[in-house]
Amino acid sequence: MQTYSLSTHVKRRSLSTSIGPLLLALVCLLRVAYGQGPGTGVIAPPGDEPNQEFYGAHIQRTMTLLQTSNAQHRWPVKVLMYGQSIIGSDVFTADIKKYLQDNYPYADITVENRAIGGFQADRLVRTSTSDLYPDYPDLLIFHDYDGNNRDETGRSGELERMISNVRRYTTADIILFNDHLNMNEPLSEISADYWRYLAAKYDCELVDVTREWPRYVKEHNLEVKALLRDKVHPNEDGLALLTALIARHMRFNPIFSNPWESKVRSYEAKRSLDEAINDEIVTTGDGWHLDTEGVVGTKKTDKLRLEFEGNRVDIVAAHTKTPVSGGTAQILIDGKPPSKFPAAYVATLPSKGPGTWWPALRRVTLGKDPVLEEWTLIVTSFSTDGKDFKFNLVGSKTGPDGSGTSAELFRSKSGRIVIDPRDWMFTAIMKQFKQTAPPAVGYQVRWSVVSEFIDQYRAPKTDEIGKVYQTMLIQGISNAHHMLEIIPNGDGPIAIASIVAYRPPLR
Repeated sequence: MQTYSLSTHVKRRSLSTSIGPLLLALVCLLRVAYGQGPGTGVIAPPGDEPNQEFYGAHIQRTMTLLQTSNAQHRWPVKVLMYGQSIIGSDVFTADIKKYLQDNYPYADITVENRAIGGFQADRLVRTSTSDLYPDYPDLLIFHDYDGNNRDETGRSGELERMISNVRRYTTADIILFNDHLNMNEPLSEISADYWRYLAAKYDCELVDVTREWPRYVKEHNLEVKALLRDKVHPNEDGLALLTALIARHMRFNPIFSNPWESKVRSYEAKRSLDEAINDEIVTTGDGWHLDTEGVVGTKKTDKLRLEFEGNRVDIVAAHTKTPVSGGTAQILIDGKPPSKFPAAYVATLPSKGPGTWWPALRRVTLGKDPVLEEWTLIVTSFSTDGKDFKFNLVGSKTGPDGSGTSAELFRSKSGRIVIDPRDWMFTAIMKQFKQTAPPAVGYQVRWSVVSEFIDQYRAPKTDEIGKVYQTMLIQGISNAHHMLEIIPNGDGPIAIASIVAYRPPLR
């Protein structure tokens, strides 16, 4: 039986070579870089699937950025992997990252995995406001189990809510994959059909692992356990197979309908000066002038304005004829500094509970007038079973901000922090990890309030050939009509190639 390994790589394929009986992409999928349980990490490639020439149809923005990156233009591509332990493996993350970097070497790729092992959909939906939506990836790779709150149809409302929220709060392409074959319970076609339904409803790329994994096991005369390191989790071979199944969906095909320009729209800065029109970007003041890739503003009296639709806007700096360290500019959204928008502040995921990777608290909700600061919650008493406790809250800038109990909704004195009692995890941690006592009095839970905005833009020195110098100005605001203003401070040139506005498809 012929085998392939990740050490044998192919470079990017043209459209004509990417469709065939055996995708060349599979060659670079099938060895895991680090050991994890039994398995060789070298497997035979999976066989062709019906209609696989249409794979990738739902992720063409990401694939276009990857495929069209070159030495002169290195598109940034952010990939987020999210879910629970099946997707949370470091080995799996390294495999996906290696595949992308080896096949698209010019793209500026970042891959991050924020999965939380043991967090099914009913739990993960609570952490998504810190971990998922604010990350605003170009591509989301997602898998999670439905949790224990299914109705008679097998559906989980939390699972759909996460996917619909990604469509509501971001412009990410989405790859979903459903459940693989394990030794604990038979595969559920009800669950698999629900994933298929969600993928079709929310325009997601579906990797139908529930169908393809058992077929692979049968074709290669394997026992189920051959691809597992325990009764559930994939071993090296299983992760290699999972990577292969996902990666063959990562294909560039310009024949596919690809209306992503309506979600992520770029406005060329030169157009207003070069063609003397003011229907999109409008420049005022006598300091603006044309340069190689864009427009350059130099005076305090200069102003660039753009009306846009969406919940995020970025600036792309222009490469100038002579790269110089740029100046700074004031940013206004709807006439206000971005820091005046409470929705552009995010609470990070709280710190881990005792003896576990689970967070001690699943969600912190921000109330009125948030500021950038560090928060510390200090437990002052515990019942023996960990269910009932009291705490004090202190902000690094706000100071002491009230006391609360585990049984009641907590709203801090300042109104800046809100904690729902269902999000406490101490009892669940004790049960899951067989802990006989709660943590000691004085136990601390920490989180930060971070920004998704900048009030002052500093122009970068655009001296790296091919690099796209793109800076997020604000995100997380209402998905609506807004006015952006960029006003140089007069302390150096502000070179702008384009403005990029992001409009999520759901509102």
